Amino acid sequence: MKLYTKISIIIAATATLSAGGCKKSFLDENQKTQLTQQSFGTPVGLIGSITGVYGSLRGLWGTEGFTNQLVAGTDETLAGGSTSNIGLFTYANIGLDDFRYIVQNAYTDINTLNGVIANAEVFTDPVQRTQYIAQAKFLRGMLYYYMVVNFGEMPLHVSLIVNPTTSDSRAPLADLYAQMIRDFSESSKELQVKPGQPFGGKAATQATALYFLGKTYLTRGWSKAAQTGDFATAATTFQGLIDNRATYGVDLWQDFADAFRPANDYGKETLFVIDESSDTKYGNYAPGGSGGNYNVTNYLFRPNYPSITANYPTATGSAVMTRDIPNGRPFIRIRPNTDYMLRVFAERVNDSRFDKTFQTTWIANTAGVSTPRGALTVGVDTAIWTPPFDPGAAKRASFKGVILLPPSVAAGTSANPYTPVVFPSMKKYDDPNRAAVNDPSTRPFVLARFADVYLLAAEALFKAGDLQKSADMLNVIRTRAAFKTTNTAAQNTAAIAAIQVLPAQVTLDFILDERSRETYEECTRWWDLTRTQSLSRRLQLYNSEAYPGYSKTSPADAYALRPIPLSLINLVTTGPALPQNPGY
Repeated sequence: MKLYTKISIIIAATATLSAGGCKKSFLDENQKTQLTQQSFGTPVGLIGSITGVYGSLRGLWGTEGFTNQLVAGTDETLAGGSTSNIGLFTYANIGLDDFRYIVQNAYTDINTLNGVIANAEVFTDPVQRTQYIAQAKFLRGMLYYYMVVNFGEMPLHVSLIVNPTTSDSRAPLADLYAQMIRDFSESSKELQVKPGQPFGGKAATQATALYFLGKTYLTRGWSKAAQTGDFATAATTFQGLIDNRATYGVDLWQDFADAFRPANDYGKETLFVIDESSDTKYGNYAPGGSGGNYNVTNYLFRPNYPSITANYPTATGSAVMTRDIPNGRPFIRIRPNTDYMLRVFAERVNDSRFDKTFQTTWIANTAGVSTPRGALTVGVDTAIWTPPFDPGAAKRASFKGVILLPPSVAAGTSANPYTPVVFPSMKKYDDPNRAAVNDPSTRPFVLARFADVYLLAAEALFKAGDLQKSADMLNVIRTRAAFKTTNTAAQNTAAIAAIQVLPAQVTLDFILDERSRETYEECTRWWDLTRTQSLSRRLQLYNSEAYPGYSKTSPADAYALRPIPLSLINLVTTGPALPQNPGY
């Protein structure tokens, strides 16, 4: 199903939106008709419009281009050996239209949502009408939020635009934040309380809106549009969500690993997802698909494990591994910033998150392979091991497979170092249920989970000056991090005690480090660093590949905003020109 409607100068063309990606969240039918502007006058048309906005979000989250934009050029990541956009990792030659799809998607969808709100009287049932208006308000607020954190001041439109114009202007940040807060505040009271009531899947709920409401207050508090009390209001909003988590049906899993199990994608820790589906009626899945609107996060972080030969580092001998579904497609786009990874995950005895975030062992899956140290038994022996430590010369000499170590650890030894193509693999997005090894993922992309509420609350409380409560929030996350199913109750209790943080230890850098431990490579890092005005400083400290390019911006820190898409600027031909962000 597609929705065609006129939009403003932001795109100044007919927009096409897919309306099929919500796992029947709104429509339980396979309708192929095309909705025109007149369809805003029918309930089915309005429902299809909202469904179309949900579907269009797949054009961003989970795709290769958008994932690069969210994780590249930060302290956490470096470019993989076959990265598709090195400029995002090094801040060199960033194109003025590289981010146009964010704007195109957003303003097309915003105009659609404005049409839903303007025509909602077609719903005769007042309860149903309130629910659909709330969905539209929430989505509009979310789209504006992500435009503001990328571009700063942007045009603000809250009514349906029928006829394109050739003029537009960027609204003040104060107005944009006020609109977002209004949309999130109202939808946090009007949306469904729990998933499935009345919508299926994981459509936005009151908890989703509260999460974004708190995050908007927090983000505004850091900005030049800050108002007195923003941090305290953010903290109160997050605390209310935490206190009422049973009402909203959200909570933490006991085990950190459970947050990333496919069976839990729609579970209690998930606040909001971008749906995917292998059913062509509701998704855009294609076997072997890459690029486009596919969710390819399952292989973007994968190393080229089949490149390791029996006589590594020479290229002689058989490959010790064959690509398969459990180990994933070796796309080699994004790799961990190893020295930073070692620093933030230095505690690996009492904190379980390193082992639950990274795959460091590849079990032999290819028969008849022998290394100079012995024959590898399929399903038994470890063919490749990338530990974050040196197991010692004796272990390296006797280990039948191939060991690679962090470069800083391997230095001065005979050990093989990680390379841009072989490194520990971030495994949170793995999809073991896909049909073939090269297939994209049909798991939903989890955009927000409940653990982040505690992290954001800790940040808000820190900024509000309450270090004790900030530490309390962090310790909820750290308590969960200590849990291991292999521990006894006494061992888990001891591990919890060992990693509790004291108020005096809470700093902004500690909070950012804790965010890495909890949300490593979960596609929020660039925004986390820009929100907290920490990008330049953290790059200088931890990412020598990105900082030289970033430091060349003029004025300083200009790259903490993305360039206003040139295609948008060029469409404004009447009245004052639409200004570009400084530094571009």
